[in-house]
Amino acid sequence: MRLLFILTLVLPLLGRAQKPPIKFGDISLEDLQMKGYPLDSSAAAVVLADYGESTISYIQSEGFILNFERIRRIKILKKEGFEWADFSFSLYHNGSDEERLVGLKAATYNLENGKIVESKVSKDAIFKEKYDTNNDLMKITFPNVKEGSLIEIYYKISSDFLFNFQDWDFQTTIPTISSEYRAKIPEYFNYDKYMQGYISLDVNEQTEFPATITITNKEQQGQYTVRTNVTTDKINYMEQRFRWVANNVPAFKAEPFITTTRDYISRMNFELAYTKYPGQAINRYMGSWEDINRQYAESSDFGEVVTSNAFLNKSVDELIAGMTTPEEKISALVSFVKQQVEWDGNYRRFITKPIKKTLEDRKGSSADLNLLLASLIDKAAIKVYPVLLSTRDHGFVREETPISSQFNYVICLAQIGERSILLDATERLLPVGMLPERCLNGKGFLVSNEGYRWVNLQPTNRSKSVVNADFVMNESGDLTGKMQFDRGGYDGLSSRKRYLSKQEEEYIKEFVGSRPWEVTRYESTNIKNAYEPLKEIFELNISQSATVAGNIIYLNPLLLYRMEENPFKLENRKYPVDFSSPFERVYLCRITIPEGFQVDELPTPKVLALPGNAARYTYSVTQSGKIINVVSNFQVNRSIFSQTEYPDLREFYNQVVAKQAEQIVLKGK
Repeated sequence: MRLLFILTLVLPLLGRAQKPPIKFGDISLEDLQMKGYPLDSSAAAVVLADYGESTISYIQSEGFILNFERIRRIKILKKEGFEWADFSFSLYHNGSDEERLVGLKAATYNLENGKIVESKVSKDAIFKEKYDTNNDLMKITFPNVKEGSLIEIYYKISSDFLFNFQDWDFQTTIPTISSEYRAKIPEYFNYDKYMQGYISLDVNEQTEFPATITITNKEQQGQYTVRTNVTTDKINYMEQRFRWVANNVPAFKAEPFITTTRDYISRMNFELAYTKYPGQAINRYMGSWEDINRQYAESSDFGEVVTSNAFLNKSVDELIAGMTTPEEKISALVSFVKQQVEWDGNYRRFITKPIKKTLEDRKGSSADLNLLLASLIDKAAIKVYPVLLSTRDHGFVREETPISSQFNYVICLAQIGERSILLDATERLLPVGMLPERCLNGKGFLVSNEGYRWVNLQPTNRSKSVVNADFVMNESGDLTGKMQFDRGGYDGLSSRKRYLSKQEEEYIKEFVGSRPWEVTRYESTNIKNAYEPLKEIFELNISQSATVAGNIIYLNPLLLYRMEENPFKLENRKYPVDFSSPFERVYLCRITIPEGFQVDELPTPKVLALPGNAARYTYSVTQSGKIINVVSNFQVNRSIFSQTEYPDLREFYNQVVAKQAEQIVLKGK
């Protein structure tokens, strides 16, 4: 006997959805004649309309399918907007299964001699490119784009991956006149939906409509004569329909010192929490953090990597022989991984190959290196745990949404009594216990057989650079002397990486940049010693540093670390300022003035500070005989400043800019 279930989905005639607000190819003369956007005169392009719809429907031969359709129309206003003529979207795949692009139309429209001329996108301008393990990018380049053009695209994606419900961006880096997203979801699918960002929706509707699934059962009976009995059952269910609309959305202005725009741009996010089909148990996708911890702890490509690999025991015994403290042992094992295995630049949560193969290849992903390190520390009888995190460019982790796709990276944590040491082996030029800046992003998820916990990913070191300069000035305002740098923390790392990635001559040329400086001698120490500050000496001839007018010389003494403009342009900021780590810039300079000149005017001393000493600036210019002494110390002592603290921080920077613009005035006798 064979039992076959056939499902037929019957959609009701009642409650038909509204028509889409735009239709592909329905271009108006008014849009093509548009010269600018009144609400934002600086806009290089504007999204006239962006419409999307996601629908879960049933297909006889395939089951439930997730379909996503989108029409997007953009007006190009200036040459700077040409970049919007390159469009891309992702297609998910897992093994041989992949999302299918079942419809694509794209065109550019121009107004020529009063007529609308259409230029269709050719097949040669559409191509697929690998993005990561599970995603490919479809890239489209629009033809014949010029100032005044209008570009439009329509595409449809059919997907078996019901967990991969399309998120929707209401906001982008250019203004949007109208953005609308709709969704139709049978009651069998429960998605966690959350809105992020700072715009208000003009429409936020949720309704339910009845629908019916007809189940046809075919039962074949009989030994010699086969007889088929057909019975039908109807299952009524509710379909949830959503409609979200945002009009006149301003461009997202990405100021400096943020993690990634995806953390703050206004968008609707979806995560599949569970499915519940008729007559079946609940199938949870989101689960809980406890479930996620257990899955990672028991995974042969994650948690089991730490406790297995017994072949490492001999190597560990040799590496830590004679060492008595856990700190010594950890340092030796970190150094071993950094020396033996090179990071390939890929962010991963799971190992991409067996640990033994990673050691043979001498190259691997972040997970290959850091889970190898965790396994080595485990063999040294030191408590160690893998810690999942989201890198800064991947976005922050929402603790209220237990889903593992929020993570894209793994480090490890060594526990010595009450002390925790966060470890990463990808950066050879970082000392033990100092994480790469890309990892300084909120909290990490510690995986353990005893249960998970959240770990603060706070920097243990501040970035600090100290410049000690000594110059002699001639009557033309030119300077001769030297600058000595001491660079610590992340400043030391970035300089070391720049130096080691190129020839010394190129490094010096990059240091000089467009400034009229001549380096006559260069010396460095601790280039490869990450545990000591990087020390550099530049001997310099500096011209055009001062303005000479008759017998008067005007000089700004801040040859370095002068802030010429405030990086914070917006009067109000709706998202935090994230510096990643505290930092300090110290500038000490001695300038011997030329014979026959005397000081006519010096900048007045200044001390600025934010509440709680969150940021501080000290500036002093004093005279001792023929020598002018300059002290400038700029400190930011916290990594993150909230939106409410932003006005004070912005004003602090304004005052620093103003003070650093002041000049020394020398007058000839």
